[in-house]
Amino acid sequence: MYKRNRLIAVATVIFAGLIYLFAWSPVFTVRSIETAGVPAEVSSQSIIDRSQISIGAKLSRIEPRASEKALRQLSWIKDVSISRNWFNGKVVVTLSPRKAVGLYKGKAIDSQGVLFTLPGATPQGLPVVSASTPELGLRAISLFTNLSPDIRENLISLSAANESSISSWQQWEGRTVKVMWGSADQVDLKVSVLKALLAQPENKSITRVDLSAPHAPIVK
Repeated sequence: MYKRNRLIAVATVIFAGLIYLFAWSPVFTVRSIETAGVPAEVSSQSIIDRSQISIGAKLSRIEPRASEKALRQLSWIKDVSISRNWFNGKVVVTLSPRKAVGLYKGKAIDSQGVLFTLPGATPQGLPVVSASTPELGLRAISLFTNLSPDIRENLISLSAANESSISSWQQWEGRTVKVMWGSADQVDLKVSVLKALLAQPENKSITRVDLSAPHAPIVK
């Protein structure tokens, strides 16, 4: 009985010592904080501040899930993870930013249809999409990404009334042309037909091209 009580007492002392070591002693504290995946337009310090992790904090008292939740309130962050190194006291905050594929209703939209606020300046070359839903906007963007570079560079805006009614406004040799693409299918064929039509002298003054049926296009 005495031996058993002695073992319990020793175990209690060890347990209390471990609690002190991890929760109260200066041994396991945050000595450095690093960030990864932060866009150039965003300061690493602003991310650290939002995570609410500071130098000197006890590693055991850091709540990664709470810090990750606070960072995910920034809509441009797709994912975030926080790691702690108990040996050197380093905390690493790793971000995965969303990638904009277009602009929809004044916000950026990613490939999954999530709307978010860009952390910096709007990248060049993003299509401006008008559609009733983000899903329709993505259909229009999917067509845009399959267009040839010269067509993309001269695109003013995209709109989608439904999946089979996608259109764009294009700048072409000093004039504005509305192109009705129809669906996002047969894009290569539709681009070839569009270029052939615009190259014909008799079409120098047209302002609309309907490519919904690329084998029977309509010009106005």
